[in-house]
Amino acid sequence: MSNRLSTIDPMRIHSGKQRTQELGDTIRRVARLCTLVVVLPLYAEAAAQSPTPSPQAAATTAFNTAPTPPQDHQHGFGPGLSAATIALFAALAFGLHCINRKRARALKSAEEQRALLEALIDASDDLIFFKDRDSRFRLINRAAAQVIGRPPEDILGHNDDDFFPGEEACAFHAADQRVLSCGSTQRFEERVRHSDGHYERYETLKSPVTLPDGTVLGLLGVGRRLTQERRANDRLRLAAQFFDNAAEGITITRPDGVIEMVNPAFTRITGYSAEEAVGQTPKLLHSDRHSEAFYQRMWDSLAQYGRWQGEIWNRRKSGEIYPEWLDISPVRNEEGQLIHYLGIFTDISAAKTSEAQLEHMAQHDSLTDLPNRNLLNDRIATAIRRASRDKRTVAVMFLDLDHFKDINDSYGHETGDLVLKHVAMRLHECVRDEDTVARLGGDEFVVLMEDIEDAEQADQAAERILASLIPPIGRNEQEFFIGASIGVSLYPRDGDSVEALLRNADTAMYQAKQLGRNNAQRYCATQTETTRQRVKLENALRHAISSETLNVWFQPQVDLQSGELIGFEALCRWTDPDHGTIPPDIFIPLAENNGMIVPLGELVLRKSCAQIRHWREAGFVPPRVAINVSGRQLRRLDFLGVLCTILEQEQCRPEWIEIEVTESDILKDAEPAIATLHGIREMGIALSLDDFGTGFSSLSYLKRLPINTLKIDRSFIDGLPGDANDRAIVQAILAMGRSLGIQVLAEGVENPAQVAALRLMGCSTAQGYHFGRPALAETHLGRLACA
Repeated sequence: MSNRLSTIDPMRIHSGKQRTQELGDTIRRVARLCTLVVVLPLYAEAAAQSPTPSPQAAATTAFNTAPTPPQDHQHGFGPGLSAATIALFAALAFGLHCINRKRARALKSAEEQRALLEALIDASDDLIFFKDRDSRFRLINRAAAQVIGRPPEDILGHNDDDFFPGEEACAFHAADQRVLSCGSTQRFEERVRHSDGHYERYETLKSPVTLPDGTVLGLLGVGRRLTQERRANDRLRLAAQFFDNAAEGITITRPDGVIEMVNPAFTRITGYSAEEAVGQTPKLLHSDRHSEAFYQRMWDSLAQYGRWQGEIWNRRKSGEIYPEWLDISPVRNEEGQLIHYLGIFTDISAAKTSEAQLEHMAQHDSLTDLPNRNLLNDRIATAIRRASRDKRTVAVMFLDLDHFKDINDSYGHETGDLVLKHVAMRLHECVRDEDTVARLGGDEFVVLMEDIEDAEQADQAAERILASLIPPIGRNEQEFFIGASIGVSLYPRDGDSVEALLRNADTAMYQAKQLGRNNAQRYCATQTETTRQRVKLENALRHAISSETLNVWFQPQVDLQSGELIGFEALCRWTDPDHGTIPPDIFIPLAENNGMIVPLGELVLRKSCAQIRHWREAGFVPPRVAINVSGRQLRRLDFLGVLCTILEQEQCRPEWIEIEVTESDILKDAEPAIATLHGIREMGIALSLDDFGTGFSSLSYLKRLPINTLKIDRSFIDGLPGDANDRAIVQAILAMGRSLGIQVLAEGVENPAQVAALRLMGCSTAQGYHFGRPALAETHLGRLACA
C-alpha cells in the first residue's frame, strides 16, 4: 500500500472518478488487513479464554464416559483399566500441547500482521484511521495523529468530540453514521482544523468493515489533502475558463510564429474560425497599413524588453480594417527556453469611435457643429506660425448678429437656434474651403482667413458675409432679417498672438455697432484706447451707483401763458473725481448697454422722492416732479413693488410725482409695458410720454396708454418758427393732444421766438434753457411757493 501511495504524483490532475477508484483500491487493501488483524486476535482470545481440563478431570471424564463393565467383572479387570486411563491422559496432554502451539502461532501471526499494517499506514502521507461502530478511533496512522496533534495512543478509544470543535465533530460523526447505515463506500470533502489552528481541505473515502457473516465492525477512512491540488486545479480551470470566455482575442503561436491555438473571441473579432487560423501565421490579419519597419521594431522591442504592446490595425475576414490593442508576451519553460508566444488583443473600434466623437464634441459647437473657441484658438495659432514662416497675412473677423436677442425674447430660443443654424450655414458657404468659421457662443462668430494678400481681400470677404445675410430666414411663415457687425484684425499688423487678434477684432466689431451696425470695420489702435476708456468709465459708473455719489438736478417746467412754475423734471448728473463731469448722453447709453440702468433709475427715483420730502419739510409746496424710468425698469416684474417701497420709505405721496417714459422703450415690448403703466396710473401717479414723434408713433398704442402728458421732442422745436415741417408736426401733435384730452409740453425751448410760436399754436406748457437750466435743488428755492 505504501508503494502504491508513493507512486501518485500530487501535482497530477485527476478527475473525480479516477481519484475515487484509486482511493477505493487502497481502502479495500487496508480493510482486508484490518479485518485480519482485528478478527484473528478475537478468535485467539476466545480460544484462550475457553477452560482447559486438568489431567484429573480428563481422567475422570474419560472414566465416566467409558463403558461400564459388568458388575461381575469389576474386580477382575482393575490393572487394565489403569493403563487405558494413562493412555487417555497422554493423548489429552498431547492434544492440548498442539492447541497451545497453534494458538501461539496464530497470536504471533496476528502481531506480525498488525505490525506490518501499522508500518504500512504510518508510511503513508494520507490520513488513515479505523473507527468502531460508536465512531471511536481503534486505529490511526502517524499522519492523522499529527493533524490532531496527539500521540496515537492518546487518540485510540476516543471520538471526534474530544479533538475537534463541535460543528466539525458533528459533521464527521454524521458522515460516519451515513457510511455505516448504507453499508457502502462514500466520498466526502471535509474541512479539517489542524492542531495549530489552520484549516485544510481533504477528500476522504470512508468504507464499512464487515466480517464474512455481515457483522459490521466499524469503518475505515482514508483522507488526502486537497489544498495544493485544489489550487492547481483551480488555476487550470480558471485559465481554461478565461481562455474560452475572455472578451479579448487570444492567440498562441510557436516560436516560429505559426498559430497553434485561438480562443472563441478571436473568431468573433476577426471572423476566422479556429480551423482556418491554426497552422497560419499572424500575417493572415495584416491590414497593409503598417510597413515592414513597423513589424521589425515590434519584434526588436519584444526581444529586448520581453514584451510588446501597442495599437495596431488589422483586417477581418470580411476585409474590414479595424484597430486593436495588442499585447505580445513570450512563454518559456522551466529551463528558460522559448516555447510559445502569447498574443492578447482587444478590438478598440468602438473606443476609437467614441474617442473621435468626444474629441469632436470637445472642439465643436453642439448647435451648429462649427469649431468652438478651443479649436479656433488652435487653428489661429497654427495660422500665425505658417504666416510667420511664409511672410503672409492672416485675417480674423469677429462677427456679432444685430438685435438677435429680440428674436430669442420674442419668438423663443428654439426659433433663435434655427436662425443661428442658418447663419452658420451661410457663413460656411460664402468663405473659402481653407477658411475656418467658428462659433464662440450666443450670436458671436469668428471667421479665420489664412494666406491672404492684403487687407482689401479681408474687406471683400466681410462684404460677402454681410451680403449673404441679407435674404430673410423663414420659419412658420415668419421671416427674420438678420444683420451683423463685423470687426477685422490682421496679422502681423494688429497683433502677433491669438489673444491679441481676437481682442482687436472684437474691438473693431464694437466700433461697427457704434457706427450704426450691419457694417464691417477694420481695427485701428485708437479703437483700443476708446475701448479701454469705455471699460474704465463702466467701472467708475458702477462705483458711483453703489456709493450713491450721482446727483439729481431739477429743470423747471412753466406755463407758457403765465410763466408760472408748474413742475420739475428730475435729471441725473455725474461728476467723477478721475474723469470729471460726464454728460448724460455718455453715461446713460453706457448704463443701458451693460444693465446698470436699473439700479441707476432706482437711485434717481429714491433721491427725487427724498428731495420732495425735504422741500415739504422745509415749508415749501413744490410742483409735481417728473422722474424718468427706463424701459428695462418697466419690463421688470417687481417694478411696481419697488416703486411702492420707495414711496413708503421716503414718505412721498403718489400725486407728488410723475413717471416719465420714452416712446421707444414702450414700443420694444408694448404689452407688458402698457400693463405696468396702468398699474402706475392706478396708484395715483401721473404719466408722461417723452420724445413723442421720434419712435414711429402708433396711434393704436397711444389711445391705450393711460398718459397725462405728451412731450414734444426738442428735435421738432429746434426749427421753430422758420421750419414749416417742424411747425406742421408740432401743430399736429397739439391737435391730437387736444382731441384726446392730453396735455402737451414742448421740450428744448431756448429762445423767445420759439416761445411765441408755441403760444400762437396753442401749446400751454414748456421747458428748456429759456426758462431755466437743470440745477441742484437749492438753486430753485426762490421759485418755490411756501406752504
